[in-house]
Amino acid sequence: MSVIVFAGAADQFFKLKPEQNQLLTPFDYNSIVLYGSFTFSKEPRKLRTMEGKNHEFLYDVLSEGKLAEGNIKRIKTLYNC
Repeated sequence: MSVIVFAGAADQFFKLKPEQNQLLTPFDYNSIVLYGSFTFSKEPRKLRTMEGKNHEFLYDVLSEGKLAEGNIKRIKTLYNC
């Protein structure tokens, strides 16, 4: 990973154990907190730092600037709304 990710960003990538990964709702590819495929890449647009399970491209949804429906559901669940 250190070959692909720029210096100081490796701590952004670690895999949780199943018991640690509490999504509360189904995975949301439109989530505002989802990194895009080239986020933290040493060579953006060339080296992917991550991809979907079926090797699909992950779009940087942060640029949309709004919460996805899944984000809203998780917040409501966490705060019992």
